[in-house]
Amino acid sequence: MKTLTVTALLVLALSGCNKDAPATATPAPVSASASSSEQDIASARVFLSHIYAGYHPDAGLDAILPDEEVYAPILLAAMQANSEAHDGEVGYLDGDPLCDCQDTAQDLRQLTFDIQPLADGQLRASTRLDEPERPLDLQLTLQRQGSNWRVADIATPSVPSLLQALQRDTATATKSAKP
Repeated sequence: MKTLTVTALLVLALSGCNKDAPATATPAPVSASASSSEQDIASARVFLSHIYAGYHPDAGLDAILPDEEVYAPILLAAMQANSEAHDGEVGYLDGDPLCDCQDTAQDLRQLTFDIQPLADGQLRASTRLDEPERPLDLQLTLQRQGSNWRVADIATPSVPSLLQALQRDTATATKSAKP
């Protein structure tokens, strides 16, 4: 906003010196929704950087954020229900969905994300890492939780929706556990 104000003042000053200033010199107003979307995308980038700051081979377990600071309540609930349905055994998740891996053997601190707004106020953050031994292709659905972002769903080429996969697996485990 400050840059827009400074630019507008410069245009006004120049127009006083030169009456033939081009009409396109005046910047177009930024709509509130575009500004809000830009702010959302910027804050989502900060959130993602914070998450992936602990994803490198030298990081200890204390570098990984608690689940409550990463996942949206709906995804947390699906993970918990799946764990309970498998009664102490490994459930659907047998790795880390944020890196689609078992352990963090690669440095993911520099991942870049293409972030696009979705119709329902959520954001889609996509990234791709083309390393021959450990390729990574993720789409994270981000949702607001208060003033913070949380991961509401994760898609990979093999699992288009972690949330739905967890829910299906939980339903199957629950049915097979009943006598």
